[in-house]
Amino acid sequence: MGVLEQMRSGSDSTFMQVILAMVVVAFVGMYMRPQGQKSGIVATVNGVRIMDTQYGRAYRSQLATEERRQNRTLSDAEQKSMGEQVKQQLIRRELLLQEAARLGLHVSDEEVARQVMEIPGLADKEGRFSREEYQRFLKRQQFTQAEFEERLREDLLASKLAGLATIGASLSEPALREAYVDRETQVTVKMVELRPSLFEDKVTITDEDRASWLEQNSELVGETYERDFDRLYNHPEKVRLSLIRLAVLRDGPSLADLVPKLNAVRESVVEGKDFADMARRWSEDPSALNGGDLGLRPIMQLSLPASEAIEGLAVGEMSKVFTTDSDVRLVRVEEREEPRVDTLEDVTDAIADRLIRSERVPEMAASFAQDELLAGWQTAGEAPEELLQANGLVATDLGPISTISSGGPFGPPQSVLDAARTAEVGSVLPEVFEERGTLYVAQLVERVDADMEKFEEDKETLRETLLANRRNEFFEEWVADLRARATIQ
Repeated sequence: MGVLEQMRSGSDSTFMQVILAMVVVAFVGMYMRPQGQKSGIVATVNGVRIMDTQYGRAYRSQLATEERRQNRTLSDAEQKSMGEQVKQQLIRRELLLQEAARLGLHVSDEEVARQVMEIPGLADKEGRFSREEYQRFLKRQQFTQAEFEERLREDLLASKLAGLATIGASLSEPALREAYVDRETQVTVKMVELRPSLFEDKVTITDEDRASWLEQNSELVGETYERDFDRLYNHPEKVRLSLIRLAVLRDGPSLADLVPKLNAVRESVVEGKDFADMARRWSEDPSALNGGDLGLRPIMQLSLPASEAIEGLAVGEMSKVFTTDSDVRLVRVEEREEPRVDTLEDVTDAIADRLIRSERVPEMAASFAQDELLAGWQTAGEAPEELLQANGLVATDLGPISTISSGGPFGPPQSVLDAARTAEVGSVLPEVFEERGTLYVAQLVERVDADMEKFEEDKETLRETLLANRRNEFFEEWVADLRARATIQ
C-alpha cells in the first residue's frame, strides 16, 4: 500500500483530518490568478522567489471565501492581517516542497489522476468521470490543466511529507492514564481576565518624555519604521467600489439572459435611481446588505475584469456591465485614494509614543494585577467587586470544565487549569497567570475528580485523540525548525 493510500485509509483519524485540511487550504488558496500585472517578489525562501502573481491569486481567493463566510466586506485592517497570513502560508508551503524534494519524495501521475477523479462535480449523469466537466472546472478556476495538476502534485507531496514526519509516534500506558485524569477532572473557577490595553489611556507621555526617550532610542524608531513600512506607512493606490452582481446558477438564467437584465438596472441608475437601493434590491452578492459597498481596497487586489472595468473612470462613474465565468457585474467608483508614503519624519513621534506605551502598559497591568487585584482577592477571600468595577473588570464563573481544555477562546488558559487541578477548593490561585500578553487572576470554586472506573472503557479513544494531537504538535515544531534554518527574505 502506497503512502497516499495509507493516508486515505487513515482519513477518519483526527490527525489525518488536520493534515488533509491543511492540504485543502493550501490547494484552494491558489485558485484565482491575477493576470496582466507586473510581477514583483513577495518573499524568497532559500533563494526561491514567491512572486506577487502567486500571492495575489492566493489572497483574492482567501478574501472572497472569508467575505462569503462572514457575509460582509472585511475592513482594511482585517484585509492587511489576511494578507500577512497568506504570505506566511506561501512561505510555509515553499519550505515543505523544498524539504520534500530534498528527501526525494515523489508523486506519480496515477496518484494525481486519482485525486483529480475525486474532485466533487466532475462526474456525468452515469457517475463516470467527465473530461468535459473537468475542463469547465479548470476554466472556472482560471487554470490550465498542466498548472492545476502540478499544483495538485505539490499538495500531495506536502501531505506525504506530513505523514513521513510523524510516523512512529506512540504513547505509554502511564502517560495515557495521566492524560485521562487530566481530561476527566472537572473544575469551576471564578476568573478575571485583564488585558494590558486597559491601561493605554492611563499612560501620559509629555514632550519632554518623548524627547528624552528618542535620544536613547532613535535607531529603534528607524528599525520599527522599516519593519512596519509595507504594513503601515506605504499606502498603495486604493479604490472604493459599489457592486451589483447577478450570479449564474445551476438551472437558472444564463449569462446571455442576465446581461440585458443588469443593463436595465444600469439604465435605471443613469435615470436617477439610487445605486445603493438598486444593489439592495437586485444584487446577489453579500455586499448587497451594505448597498453594494465593497470597502476601500488596494487596486492590486482587484480581479482583472474589475480592474479593466474601472480603468479611466472618475469618482461617481459606473462601469459597463461585464461578465466573468460565474456572474454578471456592474460597479461604480465611489472613492479613489492616490498612493502615498508616510516619511520617517512624519511618523517619528507617533512611533515613539507607540513604543513608549508598549513598554509602560505591561508593567502597569502586571503591577495592578499582582499588588491590587490578587492581593485584595487573597485578603478578602472573594473577588474585590469595588476594585473590579472601578477598572471596568468583571469576575466570571467558568465551568465545570476539563483541566486540559480551555473550552474555547473565552475559557481559562491552560496554566490556570493546571493550577486548579491540585489547588484547595475555595482558594485563590497563588499567582497572576499570563498567556499571550493577557493576565488572569482566578479562584477555584469546585472540582470533580476523574472516574477511574471508566478508564479502560475510554482509553483507546483517548489514545487515538492524544496521538493525533502529539503528531500535529510534532509536525508544527518540525516545520518551525525548518523555518528557523531557512533563509527567508
